Amino acid sequence: MKHLGCAALSALALVATPVASQDRWAPAWLFPSSSNDGPVAPPRAPTPGARPDPRGPIGPTVIQDATLTQMFQVAARGQRVRLRVSNEDGSRPLRLGPVLLARAGDDKPSGSDAVTLTFDGQRLVTLPAGSVRLSDPAALPVRALERLAVTITYPGEATLPARVVSQWLSTETAPEPVRMRMGTAASGLEVETDNPLPVIVALGDSITEGVGSTPGEGGWPEALNARMINSGTGWTVLNAGIGGNRLLHPGTGPSALGRLDSDVLAVAGIGCVILMEGINDIGRPTIPVYAHEAVDAEDLIAGYRQVIARARARGAKVVGVTLTPFEGAHYFSISGEVIRQTVNDFIRDGGAFDAVLDFDAVMRDPGHPTRVRSDLQSGDWLHPSDAGYAAMADAIPLDVCS
Repeated sequence: MKHLGCAALSALALVATPVASQDRWAPAWLFPSSSNDGPVAPPRAPTPGARPDPRGPIGPTVIQDATLTQMFQVAARGQRVRLRVSNEDGSRPLRLGPVLLARAGDDKPSGSDAVTLTFDGQRLVTLPAGSVRLSDPAALPVRALERLAVTITYPGEATLPARVVSQWLSTETAPEPVRMRMGTAASGLEVETDNPLPVIVALGDSITEGVGSTPGEGGWPEALNARMINSGTGWTVLNAGIGGNRLLHPGTGPSALGRLDSDVLAVAGIGCVILMEGINDIGRPTIPVYAHEAVDAEDLIAGYRQVIARARARGAKVVGVTLTPFEGAHYFSISGEVIRQTVNDFIRDGGAFDAVLDFDAVMRDPGHPTRVRSDLQSGDWLHPSDAGYAAMADAIPLDVCS
């Protein structure tokens, strides 16, 4: 084992024409869908004095004749693109269209080089419940680390997917866009390339997704991908984190064990998994509605071994990540801290993983090691700030999966 320590959209739209191709398509962005399976805790009261969430308030789940725009960073370059849209967790058909893809500005879509995506040559598409579709290839050359904006119009009434992301909402009655956290049908982007790179998938919860960072900046996986690209190391890093996710139990989406095949091992070019899951398994049972799902360290270790076995069967390495401190978070407990320490000891010294990243050592306060350093957390003593995510990414050796 290699043990690695700390160290609305304007401009004329071009219609994409379906083209048969024998070229290679590579993943360049993931947004795994999720459902609200399992118990749902009541919303928490706002922390006194906390700043408003920069991602915007939680928006409606049912919309009418509305348009939503979200921005994301492309992880790999390509000459053409195709968008993946999903109604995997829906119970009724979902109508989309038109769907536009454009280069994005710093905070809002710029409208530059907008293309209207088609699906089998049509500008409108209906996704049956449980289905996924790829758009036709669109002539939009992209660079790695470039920001794109996808704008989806939902004609008529639509029930959005459960997983929310910061987006700009406009409607016929309120055309001025407002930022809200809402569901999206967009679930991935592929790029056409003659040089597909091997892929690292970061599997985790909100600390992998990037909650606490400035909207659009992403978390440590995006920062690591930038380091990989700028250093020419030959890997693409994709973020498969879902806020609230757990290793063993569903809730905010399927558990990590439940979604490992679809969200990670099915990704084209997968060569390595970086696994950071478990803090929600430890913390959530302090909330009464989750009390029946309490876990101990042995449960989590057994779950890690399952991920390792299944990933290695597909030829992928697995990198284990220690769980970061969480004293001060809403679900902290002394018993939970004992479990975290035991689990971290296994991750560091158990010899099960191909490599280890010690994010606990990166993030903890030397004078109060059960807490995150105050300058690296975003205000809730659980999620890192932009500085925290940068510190985590900078601590990852570029040969972590080699």
